[in-house]
Amino acid sequence: MREETTASFLDKTDWRLTIHRKLESCLDAIGTTDFMNKVDTAVEAIRAEYPGWNAEKDIGEEIKQLRERYKKYENWWGENNTTKRRTQKYLFKNDLMYKFHKDIYRYIKNLVAKKRMLLWGSKEIPGGKQIPYSE
Repeated sequence: MREETTASFLDKTDWRLTIHRKLESCLDAIGTTDFMNKVDTAVEAIRAEYPGWNAEKDIGEEIKQLRERYKKYENWWGENNTTKRRTQKYLFKNDLMYKFHKDIYRYIKNLVAKKRMLLWGSKEIPGGKQIPYSE
């Protein structure tokens, strides 16, 4: 006999599975030119206001701090290396952006691990009845 469950559509959508997939794609892309795009996609997948946790705010603040830190370093390096060739400056900025995205990836990975979003697998909820909406 099948047990009936009541769950809303949002309960059936397990965001942990999406987050896990996005973090895995970042992991697979480390060292490639696509890594930065994968990290940006993972950030967009994770940034939301979850019940009891505003990930949008936490992640946004951390990215802002990292961006300021890397911008200061880029400016310092530029002032102290004015005689470098254009190619060397380009490669430096490219490497800096890669490291910036790697720091974001590490932060995101550790953050979701702390929030226990990666500990449990996804749960399949078979069928069930839609909970009626009433005001």
